[in-house]
Amino acid sequence: MNEDILKRINDYVCQTCEIEDDPDYDVDTHLFDAGYLDSLGAVELVLFVEKEFGIEISQKDIVMYPMNTVREIAAVVEQKRAGK
Repeated sequence: MNEDILKRINDYVCQTCEIEDDPDYDVDTHLFDAGYLDSLGAVELVLFVEKEFGIEISQKDIVMYPMNTVREIAAVVEQKRAGK
């Protein structure tokens, strides 16, 4: 796992979701189940990821790949950047 990608996504999530010192939060926390993201937040996160990493996340990607945690999102970014 590319730690830089993971950190950049995590920093964005922590800032936009106002996660400060929540002891229950980490990069494997389900962002939707834990209430950090809703549908609008998910769209904003996808737009951030696309712009930040120069990739496109299609509707097919959203259906095919789990993107519920920061770690899962970072894995998709790595796959897309590798051209897979």
